[in-house]
Amino acid sequence: MIRVSIPSYHKVVEDNNDSYTVYTTEVCIIATGKIISVQKRYSEFELLHKQLKKQMKTPEFPPKKMMKFSYKVLEQRRLALQTYLQGVVLTDKIPKVLLHFLNVEQYIYGSQDSLDQIDSNNRTTHQPLIAFAPEAYLQDNNRNGSWDIVSAGVLAALYNNVEDLVAR
Repeated sequence: MIRVSIPSYHKVVEDNNDSYTVYTTEVCIIATGKIISVQKRYSEFELLHKQLKKQMKTPEFPPKKMMKFSYKVLEQRRLALQTYLQGVVLTDKIPKVLLHFLNVEQYIYGSQDSLDQIDSNNRTTHQPLIAFAPEAYLQDNNRNGSWDIVSAGVLAALYNNVEDLVAR
């Protein structure tokens, strides 16, 4: 349904010279190919984890305490957060709180209200398809056989040619 990655992070410096790191999270909605990018702080991921723990068994969450904030440490945390999100996304039913966190619920289901009505056991995994050759009406109709009768009936019904159905 969705793919999640955290391709980058950067420091944000506030007016009072306080700084923090934000992680750029990219979400690809597989059905449409749309990519949404959101920036979240570690504390927001931590809050998400606390909410998810109440609803499901979650993957291991990266610890907050680190010795020093070097690029290597931040990169390890980025990878750990990415692995965490990818683990949550792999569950059978993606939690509504995660979709809200990633700002993608309206792209997947149209509105947040419809998320409560989804039954994960009643999902169609493919679309039914019926196809005929584009030159179906140009073929010789003098052939006999049950396939020709069925084919002619289906084509007439698809293209609203009721006269063809009655005439036969």
